[in-house]
Amino acid sequence: MRVPALTRARLLPAMALGYAAFCLLYLGSHALRLGAPLELQRSGLDAALPLLPATIWIYLSQFVLLPLSLCLVRDTATRSRLFYACLLATLAAAAVFLCWPTRLLRPEIAADGLTGLAWRLLFASDVDGNCFPSLHVALAGLCGIALWRHGWRTLALLWPAAIALATLTTWQHVGADVIGGALLAVLAWWAESRLLRHD
Repeated sequence: MRVPALTRARLLPAMALGYAAFCLLYLGSHALRLGAPLELQRSGLDAALPLLPATIWIYLSQFVLLPLSLCLVRDTATRSRLFYACLLATLAAAAVFLCWPTRLLRPEIAADGLTGLAWRLLFASDVDGNCFPSLHVALAGLCGIALWRHGWRTLALLWPAAIALATLTTWQHVGADVIGGALLAVLAWWAESRLLRHD
């Protein structure tokens, strides 16, 4: 399938459309899920990780990493591949959320100030399901792949890894979700170049 290449001139409208597509797929799959969600249980490894409310900022930094990665990637081909791989990952995850919904009990957060506000905004805007696979991990992983290919090696390793860890220390995901998200990132990166051609 042929799709528009993501040139720098197309970057801002593409990001706006991409975010709209993400919201539609993510929230829509939750609203239309085809059954009662499976309540996920925290494993012994998950339980060994403490709840660290301040890591909500690392968790939310996902929304900085995505547009920043699209800006830092220099060539149109890799920028396009990153953008469409993120869309493919979101579409695949939404299909799982729709057909096999999962849910994780939200933690009780005792945090004041800006950190408390960040948690309240997260709970007000996000859903308590759509856990497996972790889209946070998948999209951060795709950013890491693209950044690595362009020489941003330290950033490519540390930021996605910190986000993946923050999904666990905020108790928004369990380990299986993280593994699923990492595998989804690899699959979406591989599939993008085989399914799509950029014009």
